[in-house]
Amino acid sequence: MNLGNEKKVTIFFVRHGETQFNIEKRMQGHCDSPLTEKGVLQAKSVGRGLSDINFDAAYSSDSQRVLDTAKYAIGDRNIPLTIDPRLKEMNFGVLESLLEEEIVERHGNILETLFSLKDLNAAAPEGESYVQLFTRTKTAVEDIVKKHSSQGGNILIFSHGVTIGNYIMQITKRTEYPVHENCSVSVVHYVNNQHEVEKIADTSYRESGSKDLNG
Repeated sequence: MNLGNEKKVTIFFVRHGETQFNIEKRMQGHCDSPLTEKGVLQAKSVGRGLSDINFDAAYSSDSQRVLDTAKYAIGDRNIPLTIDPRLKEMNFGVLESLLEEEIVERHGNILETLFSLKDLNAAAPEGESYVQLFTRTKTAVEDIVKKHSSQGGNILIFSHGVTIGNYIMQITKRTEYPVHENCSVSVVHYVNNQHEVEKIADTSYRESGSKDLNG
């Protein structure tokens, strides 16, 4: 029951579509690469899968792969899109754009240290920690929720796998972040400074939309 003046805001977090660096298995954080043909189809599919839901606004990371995903997903729907750099992917510092074998050759077992999640303050050289990433993501989400709380409604946030996964991990107090496939969706409800996670890394919107597009 809502005892305050705020109305429920529901955020649909969408990871971007498949990119060239995803295929090449390069470390992709603040660096960027274009959506593949499959990635474009994923973006259009998740948009189709979400087409029965009324959205009041959409927000996107400033990375081109995410902006393109947002535009393909929104299509011709009248949903205002705002760019927010705080929704960007984790900064992997000196590891950006490198292949795993190149990282091991130059930096030893840094990936094991970074992705074991034993220390959320761990970061790549010149990069960003999970704590720092969560701080900026949480601030962005709180600002978005506050902006829409007087009216309530559904909001789209287009972002990145680690950014979304880390946010979900930390608000649900998990010990590992849920892996988000390209164009999977997590759904979180917010009201009166409380949150309720409904779905995590759900691929059903993308899959149902793909069936529709393919007739």
